[in-house]
Amino acid sequence: MGESGFTHSYLVEEKLCFAKLANEFLQHEEDLKEIFPLNPESDDLFHSMENGIVLSKLVNIAVENTIDFRALNKQKNMNIYQIKENLNLAINACKGIGIKLPGINPQAFTEKKHHLILAVLWQVMRLCLTKKISLKDCPEIMRLAAEGEELADLLKLAPEAILIRWINYHLKKAGSDRKVTNLGADLKDSVALLYVLNSLEPSKCSLGGLSEEDLVKRADILIKNSEAIGVPPLVRASDITSGNVKILTVFVAEIFNTKHGLEQLNEQEMEAYEKCGIIDDDVEGSRDERAFRFWINSLNIEDVYVNLLFEDFKTGIIPLKVIEKLKPGNIDWKKVDKNPNNTFKRGINCGLIIEAAKKIGLKIPGIGGSDFVDGNKKNVIAVVWQLVRMHYLQIIGSMTEEDLVKWANASVPDLKIKNFKDAALSDGQFLLKLCSAVEPRAINWDIVMKGDTDEEKANNAKYVISIARKLGAVVFCVWEDIANVNYKMILVLVSSLYEIQQQMKA
Repeated sequence: MGESGFTHSYLVEEKLCFAKLANEFLQHEEDLKEIFPLNPESDDLFHSMENGIVLSKLVNIAVENTIDFRALNKQKNMNIYQIKENLNLAINACKGIGIKLPGINPQAFTEKKHHLILAVLWQVMRLCLTKKISLKDCPEIMRLAAEGEELADLLKLAPEAILIRWINYHLKKAGSDRKVTNLGADLKDSVALLYVLNSLEPSKCSLGGLSEEDLVKRADILIKNSEAIGVPPLVRASDITSGNVKILTVFVAEIFNTKHGLEQLNEQEMEAYEKCGIIDDDVEGSRDERAFRFWINSLNIEDVYVNLLFEDFKTGIIPLKVIEKLKPGNIDWKKVDKNPNNTFKRGINCGLIIEAAKKIGLKIPGIGGSDFVDGNKKNVIAVVWQLVRMHYLQIIGSMTEEDLVKWANASVPDLKIKNFKDAALSDGQFLLKLCSAVEPRAINWDIVMKGDTDEEKANNAKYVISIARKLGAVVFCVWEDIANVNYKMILVLVSSLYEIQQQMKA
């Protein structure tokens, strides 16, 4: 069933489900008690999104500390400028955590474009629901490895793929010969999930529903079984029988998050898990990988979404598309193998990356196509960083990096930096003053700290990132990049601020 405006429609069942999810995530937030809980049957969900605060809260549930709430305008009766600032912050934070939002701007929320709001909400809520469905957060997922598969292979799986394996694991454990391949049509008769719940909690979830021939009644039994083990009541029987992939993904993820039923690892297995190097320190290199992955997703290239940078680059196709986006006409697509299903074909594609990189002026001594095929982290990052740098220098036009430093220094008369590696940047003061030079009203100086201690530096750095996004910057850094003066991320941030200032002048 759908409701439509002039040209766009949305599914009512998705609105209902997402409103219930928003209630689950936010109804205990003290500063939202005037609007929560939402009435799922009404348009409360769309009204709640219009000033950016609810979206910001959800973003921080998806990825902790993405938004510094001190940067939000929270007063009652906000004007359109303050609302737009909040929405800019929330939308740019979404982009900063890898969510693709082509064509979505603050007007989508202020004008209540229902289909666009639901499109944003789905991506944010998917992250909220699946953030713990990974081998890194749930070591027991190693139980789902196929024969001959290494743990590193499990790291490559999207949460949906893990959930499909998890369902099949419990189907097999329950003695069923059924196998599912998707989170939509394969689940709409409720059979697979009745078996899963029975495997998880036989005393509370019987298989009696299997004998019910009416699919809606059977789905009702399934929902009651799920609620018996503590799964929140988010879906209706008709949602299950319709086979809606988004709603069924919500339902399955909630079951997994409530009780996954995978046996705890023994000492020997835990040792093997730790030896795999799955748990790594969040060093600058891994932060750069995360930022570059999100940067690529923000380019809105058709059919491109990067989950794992090094893995997704191995076929050569995505980096070639990135180069084409930045410097059109430098790839001979007739030579590109669109189905590189073996190492030889991948090698040809990755060789074309090197050719194109040289053509557009990247410095790649000692780096070859095999580095991409093999996932050589250091060399892949070196090439991608040059593409990022090229992109942001394109944004600032004819200026060089040295010109950008001069602009920044001229904008902040009372402080000076030598370059974007200057340790003086670590306290956040210079960058906050640069944000203020772009838009003086954006900063509340009463909450800015001196930056003498690590804690004060962290507080200022978090504030810098949220203020920059509030002004309209699409940046991918985390606060540690500022506190530790990560030159790459500082360059991206300052380039973005320069671009915003030029747009304001225009």
